[in-house]
Amino acid sequence: MRIRITFRMTVTALLPLLFLPIMCFHYVPKELHEVLGILWLILVLTHIGQNRQWFAALRRGRWPLLRIIGTVIDLSLLILVIVIVGAGSGISNHLFKDIMPMDIQRSIMIHQLHVSLPYALLILMGLHWGLHFRGWREKWHLPWPASRAVKVLLALAVTAGGIYGSFLDRVGDRLLMKHIFATSATGEPVEIYVGLLCAILGMYTLAGILLGKILYFRLDKL
Repeated sequence: MRIRITFRMTVTALLPLLFLPIMCFHYVPKELHEVLGILWLILVLTHIGQNRQWFAALRRGRWPLLRIIGTVIDLSLLILVIVIVGAGSGISNHLFKDIMPMDIQRSIMIHQLHVSLPYALLILMGLHWGLHFRGWREKWHLPWPASRAVKVLLALAVTAGGIYGSFLDRVGDRLLMKHIFATSATGEPVEIYVGLLCAILGMYTLAGILLGKILYFRLDKL
């Protein structure tokens, strides 16, 4: 049982950790980017398999607002993964180049989907983590020894970094599917760019945690 829990925790932790270097496609060889994408997809499928009972439970129980929002986010994540991986395979320059039709490889729309949607995935991934944070802490007995003041300061720092990173990397324009290849953020060294991505992910994780607390509070009052 302990090995199973450890493996589940490892897969859950590796999902965002591997996704970050995939987002750094400006800095890594394109072939490595595609290989990392396939490895990440394997992790996603493993994560889905570990939580397959979630699909069976959709028809059971009550549907408070917290469950509705969480389900919408989870299903949106699944759809985005399918679209992003499918689009990436379509415009592959290495692994699938010889089997993809030329019309798909040259499609501007497919290319735009693969470039823009990962930022939506990053946001939803953060919200997903935040909404499940309380459950993971209780289930896995994760320590959080920092004082309240340190937590507040850390949250403010992460939020400030997330906002700054969002503007620097033009996340809003990317979500609007504007054709953007390089930004001020991608012109920075890779360490800074990864830090900005972590801040954005952290900001939305905090938003998910806050949303979860608000909705849990509402459930307690019902």
